[in-house]
Amino acid sequence: MQSKSLDIENIDICLNKAINVVEEYIKNISNEPVIPNIKREELYDIISSQMPLDGIGVENVIDDVKKNIVPYCTKIGNPKFLSWIITSPSPAGTIGEILNIGLNQVPFCFKSGPAATVIEETVISWFADMFGYNDKSGGILVSGGSTGTLTALSVAREAHLPGSMKKGLQGANKPLVVYTSSVSHKSIDTAVSVLGIGSNFIRKIPVDSNFKMDINKLKKQVEEDRKLGYDPFCVVAQAGTSNEGAVDNIDGIADFCNEQNIWLHIDAAYAGGAILTERGKKLMKGIEKADSISTDPHKWFFIPVEVGCVLIKDREHLYNTYRVSDKEYDADDPIEYMNYGIQFTRMSRAFKIWFAFRAYGINKLSEIIDQNLDLSQEFTDLIDKSDKWELLCPTQTSAVCFRYVPNSECSDRQLNEVQSNIVKELELSGKAFLSQAVVNGKVAIRACFSNHRTSYEDLDFVFNTLSEIAETTSYHLINNKGA
Repeated sequence: MQSKSLDIENIDICLNKAINVVEEYIKNISNEPVIPNIKREELYDIISSQMPLDGIGVENVIDDVKKNIVPYCTKIGNPKFLSWIITSPSPAGTIGEILNIGLNQVPFCFKSGPAATVIEETVISWFADMFGYNDKSGGILVSGGSTGTLTALSVAREAHLPGSMKKGLQGANKPLVVYTSSVSHKSIDTAVSVLGIGSNFIRKIPVDSNFKMDINKLKKQVEEDRKLGYDPFCVVAQAGTSNEGAVDNIDGIADFCNEQNIWLHIDAAYAGGAILTERGKKLMKGIEKADSISTDPHKWFFIPVEVGCVLIKDREHLYNTYRVSDKEYDADDPIEYMNYGIQFTRMSRAFKIWFAFRAYGINKLSEIIDQNLDLSQEFTDLIDKSDKWELLCPTQTSAVCFRYVPNSECSDRQLNEVQSNIVKELELSGKAFLSQAVVNGKVAIRACFSNHRTSYEDLDFVFNTLSEIAETTSYHLINNKGA
């Protein structure tokens, strides 16, 4: 009897054909529309079908992808995609990911992926060096910022309450409390909930006019909680809030946490890439004092999704949290990643980083991030100089939050509606894609310059397009409502 398999006889032709689809997509990434203008119901009619019992062949499916999938993809790499913090993946990173998928390595232990294991160790050491950690540190690559925060806080809990991975919180004498700023990411709430601490035990510390955590109010809250019988065990500081791009006073918070024996975690998922620049290093002064850091290479390091990086200052804490046996930590033992994270079977997330960093070099990436910072300041200046636009918060990294104010007689409700309509009309035009944000209760338009393709010409185009849409949209909206 002849054996059966899923191998393809003309795999060379199929691979070339698939690569051509990717190549053409990247070459046309700068063309409009940024967001495909199609309704979900229409896309169901094009894509959805019954589960196939008999296949149509690989080449036919590739043809179908080119015809019916590619046109309805959001062009995240388009230079006028300035919306969420999903940055434009570098072509080298994309090539690295294609190779990675083909090699299909699973680095939960050395034998399952020798090269992949060593590459992950290498990449982790690169990130540790960026943030000022030494050889005692360690880490693991995860899916993204949410899992990164969950991983880091689980390590913080185990370090504070040894044995909590086995006993849970049953052995805790006092309720644990986590502190973060009032503008922190929701993933912190989720992580604290999943870990059994409970989101009711997060203290959201007010921020100052620069959207940085107020250290004096943090100190006061910790003191009050201790008097009430709570156990302050972790502070999560922000290195780039999602809306405002704000960076907390990490140095000051770190000194306080060290004095109080409180674990400090830095959420650098968004702005971590700025550490490659002199401006970023100044903003994140003292970050090397933190007990843990999470950052997302798939954001401002221009790596294809998905990949997040968790760094622990003392690798022993990471091992003690996730080890699969009772063997005590030994710094000389080779790293087996099944002892360092939540997943066993997992893809090699390091390969595409290793490939892209080697292809471009850190100096090149630093230049691009510096350019993004310059673009955000240039855009900020355009807003400042206009009598119709206003900033809603200071620009610290690459996020600019602003709104259109047609006249002084508009109510807050009308102004909020104006911003929402501008964003909607811009999206429908397909010319650019920006997002909405809420800053101090006001609806803002948010542009995030973390795209390696965005130029000064793109910046001018986006500003002028926004102004044209804003003038038309606000005129009809306000006049039709008798404002």
